[in-house]
Amino acid sequence: MNQDSHSDEKIIDVLSLKTVAVIGMSKHPSKAAHYVPKDLIDNGYDVTPIIPTADNILDIRCDDSVSEINDPVDIIDIFRTSDQIS
Repeated sequence: MNQDSHSDEKIIDVLSLKTVAVIGMSKHPSKAAHYVPKDLIDNGYDVTPIIPTADNILDIRCDDSVSEINDPVDIIDIFRTSDQIS
């Protein structure tokens, strides 16, 4: 049986992270940038959409950039191509 090098404690720590900023979240339900964050929300995560072209997605207020987020974030989930990340 294969086993990774992560301890149970580290895995528990990662699974306890619940605040996610989603850069490039989509308004279109057929896109992964929409249904992945929706699934996170449906499973108890606090999601902040980061997209300058929308005011609200899934009844959540969108921020234009990460610098506009007021609360601490545990995870940043990026739905952009690598050439758009700096």
